[in-house]
Amino acid sequence: MKNKIIFAAMAIGLTVFSSCEKQLDVNPVASLSPEVVGPAEAPKLLNGVYDALQVGSNTSYYYLSYATEDLSADNLVYRATFFQHGEVDNNAILTNNVLVSRYFTGPYAIIQKANDLLDILKSGSIPEATAKPLLTQAYFLRAYAYYRLVTIFGAVPVVFNRDVVKVPRKSQDEVYAQIIADLQASISAGTDFSDAKFASIQASKALLARVYLIRKNYPLAKQYADEVINSGKFQITSNYASIFTTPYVSTEHIFKLNFTATEGQQSLDFFLQHPTMPGGGRAELPVDQSLVNAYEAGDTRKAASIQQIVAPTANPGWYSKKYQDPSGNGALPFSILRISEMYLISGEAQLLISNNNTDATALSRINAVRTNRGLGALTTADQQAFLRERRVELAFEGTRWMDMKRTPSATNPSKSMATVFLEAKGRSINDELYPIPQDAITTNDLLLPNNPGYN
Repeated sequence: MKNKIIFAAMAIGLTVFSSCEKQLDVNPVASLSPEVVGPAEAPKLLNGVYDALQVGSNTSYYYLSYATEDLSADNLVYRATFFQHGEVDNNAILTNNVLVSRYFTGPYAIIQKANDLLDILKSGSIPEATAKPLLTQAYFLRAYAYYRLVTIFGAVPVVFNRDVVKVPRKSQDEVYAQIIADLQASISAGTDFSDAKFASIQASKALLARVYLIRKNYPLAKQYADEVINSGKFQITSNYASIFTTPYVSTEHIFKLNFTATEGQQSLDFFLQHPTMPGGGRAELPVDQSLVNAYEAGDTRKAASIQQIVAPTANPGWYSKKYQDPSGNGALPFSILRISEMYLISGEAQLLISNNNTDATALSRINAVRTNRGLGALTTADQQAFLRERRVELAFEGTRWMDMKRTPSATNPSKSMATVFLEAKGRSINDELYPIPQDAITTNDLLLPNNPGYN
């Protein structure tokens, strides 16, 4: 921030859609001088960051980005007419895919607004008592936006202001370093969990645990997962269905993205559900049969997560139940971080540290999840056991593709699960990452070269 906070589109050479063709307007459309931003106004700016998390760059269909990992992986399949989904499902994404363009520009709307708020909060104009909880949340939200970008696109620009300049991409290591720095800053600001609708130090620790697991820093992954578990603020429920049904309140939620009927912006149910299910849908993205087969007998997660539609009803098959709003108003949350994942991260990290399939600590963590889901305790577990557990526990919650990319294949440990999955479809390791969209490159040539295989 130089002289004022500008509330406009990102000026780093990206393209923002309000329609399929409309391009970025880098000219400021509104501004607010720092001196008029006081304790009463600052929380309103934070609301704007949360709003960007919901709608991205004020574009339709941004909420579909939260299902894209499951579609790239083996949890969802494409059936209907939104051909951009077909490209994702086939792992053959074209650089002009309009949905992927939105998935790229959307997080920068979060980053843009978080940067604005952080500039104000760090200026000293806001009393510390007001600033600290806002800092905890703003740093987390910016970190989460970069997490979304780096896990899908790899190297991306890192920006801290609204200077109208072209910005080159940073390496994945540099982006992850920024994510970690932001999460540490969020923790330092020190605001404890109060409601899963708001970011907290526990949410930042939970995301750090996930990031360190991806980065293969298993001691720190375990440390942060254990700190969330030991905080005593969350508990694995024995009623899995209650996490995803009204009133959408559960001891499991660490952080969730909330949507109201007034906003009506959460329409994953429209794409993932069958028309005959509560709230309706259009059967665009049914469940992959391999996920159906992954549920063990007696697993209560199956009936809570998926539903079978049988013939002669049109478009029979299995469909997700996790985004089910009987009112059809999109008034349901998206689960981003839950305590059960922390148990699975802690256990997997411990397993990989000890290299012992009968490690008592690792087994206690995975079994704490299993026994609350109607399953028996394991007496031995390898990394694939943890991945299987994560798959059925976190289905449709945006973790599957990254899990497959970070984990060695059981059949060919020299390659990732994702690479083996891709090669079976005639694709290659290059398709583990999405392409940088062509419209963004047209505006900012410093985004070149594109990811391998897309040049």
